[in-house]
Amino acid sequence: MAEFHQCVTTKQGLNLIALSRVNKCPLVFTKMAIGDSRPTDTSTISAMTALVDEKLTSDITSLKKIKNTDTTEGRYAAFGKFSNSTLATGFHISEVGLWAKVESSYYTGDSWDGYTGDAVLFCYGYADEGKTDWLPSKDTPMTPQEVGIYTSVGDAETVSVHVSDTQTVGEAEFQAHLTDVNAHSDFKGCTSTANGQRGFVPRPMAGQDNEYYLNADGTWKQVKQRSVKDIIDIIYPVGFVIATTGDQNPNQLWAGTTWKRTLQGRVPIGAGEYWENGKKFSYSVGDTGGEAEHKLTESELAPHTHRASAACSTNGAHYHGGRGDVKQNNPLGEYSSQGGYAGASGTDHDNYLGKTTTDGAHSHAVTVSLGTSGTGEGHENRQPYQGVAYWERTA
Repeated sequence: MAEFHQCVTTKQGLNLIALSRVNKCPLVFTKMAIGDSRPTDTSTISAMTALVDEKLTSDITSLKKIKNTDTTEGRYAAFGKFSNSTLATGFHISEVGLWAKVESSYYTGDSWDGYTGDAVLFCYGYADEGKTDWLPSKDTPMTPQEVGIYTSVGDAETVSVHVSDTQTVGEAEFQAHLTDVNAHSDFKGCTSTANGQRGFVPRPMAGQDNEYYLNADGTWKQVKQRSVKDIIDIIYPVGFVIATTGDQNPNQLWAGTTWKRTLQGRVPIGAGEYWENGKKFSYSVGDTGGEAEHKLTESELAPHTHRASAACSTNGAHYHGGRGDVKQNNPLGEYSSQGGYAGASGTDHDNYLGKTTTDGAHSHAVTVSLGTSGTGEGHENRQPYQGVAYWERTA
């Protein structure tokens, strides 16, 4: 923990005490500052008007009167809080200063000795090297650090001490502020061309405790009540189709609407164009088509074969005749030079010449039987389905 030397009231601070006593005006503490240095010559502290190397400032967060054995001397402890949220580089807290002013509605007359109400360095304190506190940069987030400074204001009976009104207020003033209906104006609503202005919420009137809301134009408005039909008109305008697993007519659910049953035995298909297997299909709203059962046409049949059986009838019994060597019992040979047949030995014999007999032209009857398959009935043409009720709103 840092160890600071006792704070020294500056010449400007002593002058403020004198002005406060003579003019009977309050001494007001306005701010506190901390820095990262110390004076090279401590004998010059009383003449200082600023810190040697100021780093951060803070409003006065609280002011406490310190009990003192010397009741004629007024002593106070002023506190400020310092955050490192904007600090780019950390530093050693090695000096602290307290600023004050004398508050008055006017600063005229010789008693003010040229003072015009500016806040000045009232007192200053410093810590020796090695006895300071380190305040890291914003890269090391931390809660705001409270710093206190003790100072004397001289004659406690003739000098009144306050914290700047811009920073804190007394309890009585705060309560008065809360009850002042004119302390803050109501917020100003916006228009189509102008922005609104922030402010208090305007007071609602009696009877506006239910079903009222604050509109962006700055006024309280009653919530517009909508009927069931109004809501259905938004969700299901005329022309909409709904599907339900029940069988109740929507007319009974939503009074004032009219519905009709539609798509019985049909399934909906999205209107528009699409391609499948290189073929374009097109549907318009309201188009119908398809069939539950279908009989194949010849052109729709796949290439196929049929089994066949054939039977041939008999017709015309007949025979064939021939000549041979009756003496030698030889088979017929070649013709001889005399025009007959020669036997195998080359001797001419009495051979008989024969011709085959014919039985005349005739025909055969052939019967062919082809097998049959199929009955010609329609086949199932539906995908797996589950029945639902479709209703179309017509009015």
